[in-house]
Amino acid sequence: MSYNFRTLNYLGSKLRLLDFIEDKILDVTPKDAGICDLFAGSGCVSRKLSRTHAVVACDIQGYSKVIAEALLKKFVLDDNAIDCFFKDINTDMSETLRKVFSPLIELENNAIDKKNLEVLTCILEHGSVEVYKIEHNTSYISDYLSIVSEHLENEHLDGEKSLISRYYGGVYFSYKQAVEIDIILEGIHKFVSEDNRNLFLAALLSTASDIVNTVGKHFAQPIKARDSKGNIKMTVYNKAVKDKTINVIKLYREWLIKYKNLKKNEYPHITMTGDFEQCLKMLPNSVKTVYADPPYTRDHYSRYYHVLETLTLRDNPKISTVTIHGSTHVSNGIYREKRHQSPFCIKSKATGAFRKLFELTAKSGRNLLLSYSPYDETKKSHPRVVTMRQLLSIAEEYFDNVETVSAGSFKHNKLNSSEHFLEASDEAELLIICTNNIQD
Repeated sequence: MSYNFRTLNYLGSKLRLLDFIEDKILDVTPKDAGICDLFAGSGCVSRKLSRTHAVVACDIQGYSKVIAEALLKKFVLDDNAIDCFFKDINTDMSETLRKVFSPLIELENNAIDKKNLEVLTCILEHGSVEVYKIEHNTSYISDYLSIVSEHLENEHLDGEKSLISRYYGGVYFSYKQAVEIDIILEGIHKFVSEDNRNLFLAALLSTASDIVNTVGKHFAQPIKARDSKGNIKMTVYNKAVKDKTINVIKLYREWLIKYKNLKKNEYPHITMTGDFEQCLKMLPNSVKTVYADPPYTRDHYSRYYHVLETLTLRDNPKISTVTIHGSTHVSNGIYREKRHQSPFCIKSKATGAFRKLFELTAKSGRNLLLSYSPYDETKKSHPRVVTMRQLLSIAEEYFDNVETVSAGSFKHNKLNSSEHFLEASDEAELLIICTNNIQD
């Protein structure tokens, strides 16, 4: 059975490196030992490693825990449960939510049908009902937003039941898609048992990742509809046709069946939510190897997946603001306020975070395999806040054996001969393999 499974369109995904990563981890891990995937993210590494070992999947983000559970845990689900779910979600609430958003749904559909770039651009730039409620910006669609907002309040649907529609409808998803996500989400919380909830929720996260109307299929920012001269780009229409017309209900059913049919084994897998220090301190003694793939650039990864986190937490978050030229506005990406910012992304904190990672792993008697992605300075990729040379120097302080292995050439190099790795132009993924000699 295949244990390679893509769940999200994920920045820095290790999906194509799974065999390489697994081989190197198994080289240093006893047969009956557990393995920790410390920055589990989209869960693909955890899923791969679960083939042969008990896995502890850890991440600071709630959506990652949901996905990890769907990939690792066995679920008891009747064959008719999926059909029943889709019948159950056809409630009075779902019909009312569709009716409330119908002015915006019809406006957007007509704009796509008639190739009206002005309206599509206005929806991308001003389409969030929640942002309109905060800022009351004047635009072509202001009246539509005002009507929908008023009807939501009158129908007592201005809370969690319209969460995705209010915040992200028009901007990241079409209004129709966002409404259908809310309907599915309400059904998950209302009709699905707690034991099976994360299976249904993971399928919705994967659906949202597939349909999002952005470049790169992440949530870092909406499509920039205009060029530097203020002219509307033709990509606005092309992306709208490609992404905003995807049938959410159909795609969600497909994802749900994929998750349901995943083969699982009997290993005692565990999922945790917390920062890397918390997780390392809570690991069971059976875990002998830690795989870590922390972020290395100034990009805060939570920015790329904040919509998935809101969908998971369903908590009506406050939206962060930015101040430009003395004027304060809601963030363009409609980001969650106080979203997590990894210390591994912050130059002043990154070295200390890596040192703590090496220290805690070594002191607990565990192996550490650390992923590192080199970058080409001649290209537009962001430089790493901590260099390979720095990482190797810190690793040597805590581990007896430090080895670098390239996914491209599979050459093995000891620390004292690592210089040509530091100078290499090969952009293949590297693993820093850290082990200690067994003490008598």
